[in-house]
Amino acid sequence: MSVKSVLLCGFGAFGAQHAAAWRRSTAAPRLYVSDPDPAARDRALAVGLQHVAEDPSVYLDQVDLVDIVTPPRLHLPVALAALGRGKRVFIEKPAVTSLDEGRQLMAAVETSGCAVQIGFVLRCHPLVEKAKALIASEAIGRLLAVEGDFSGWKRMRDDSTIIENDGVHFLDLMRHLAGVPICSVEARGASLLGAHKNDDIRIALTFEGGISGNLRLGILACGEVEDGFMPGAVTTKRLRLIGDAGNIVIDFNRNTLTQAQVSYTPKAGGWNVSPGAMTIEQVIGITPPTLLAKSFDLFVSAIESGGPTLCSANEGALEMAALLEAIDQALLQKPLPQIALEKGA
Repeated sequence: MSVKSVLLCGFGAFGAQHAAAWRRSTAAPRLYVSDPDPAARDRALAVGLQHVAEDPSVYLDQVDLVDIVTPPRLHLPVALAALGRGKRVFIEKPAVTSLDEGRQLMAAVETSGCAVQIGFVLRCHPLVEKAKALIASEAIGRLLAVEGDFSGWKRMRDDSTIIENDGVHFLDLMRHLAGVPICSVEARGASLLGAHKNDDIRIALTFEGGISGNLRLGILACGEVEDGFMPGAVTTKRLRLIGDAGNIVIDFNRNTLTQAQVSYTPKAGGWNVSPGAMTIEQVIGITPPTLLAKSFDLFVSAIESGGPTLCSANEGALEMAALLEAIDQALLQKPLPQIALEKGA
């Protein structure tokens, strides 16, 4: 099946980016738009889109694929309506707002048999693809740990937490690059500025097979460079993959990948450490529209070939919803006991 027409549900700021990305994609489909907000519909008309309506049901039977960029609370009902009509569906993150919604989505996917892709577009970043290949070739030996830092001076959203808005990107990448599901989680958070939402969060993960993960999120630690995706923000977005023969470090703000080799030899005190070669490569031209366009091309290719999508509903919706609920539960647990230190003389 080829994709000749797409219904874009939601034309806010990110919906407009989706429209631009579909236009530059290889498929270059005819675009239809639905949005209940009159101002959003006016914006769609202003950029030359001709098929614009308030309700998605107006166009559901006329399109091949439905791209859902509505507020998260509307993702599931729109997805269920589209899958019920036998449509392929792309859903922006977070795909669902609860584990129960994740189960409902998976049931609809299985019943319809339609391809679904969740919008974790960093999976198709060229440096993530390179890192995935390096891990598979054992370029850094056996993968032991994955560490992420997604923090910096960036506004917090009113409708989601920093886990739901920022953390999910790295949580998904950590699972994607580890290649196995997460089986346990610990988390602690603090509201150091005194608001009702955590502004500093640390998450510890254990993956199947014993790979460990650690992720820092927050708005208090100064970032390193101006954020390429969020004007006015200064952030750090770095992912480190630690193997028993080296490291891979991806800096998503600088779009660089560092590969470093190392060897460890046992000694009485633990290990001798012998650093080896280090290489750095950079890619240019990485923007939200370029990544989105690439992810759309990969989705269309998967539809045409019948192969797996870039991020399945099972991983991007069901597994992620279970993980987010586990993190929420962990954040509610009592903090670890503090051990007082003996005062000096």
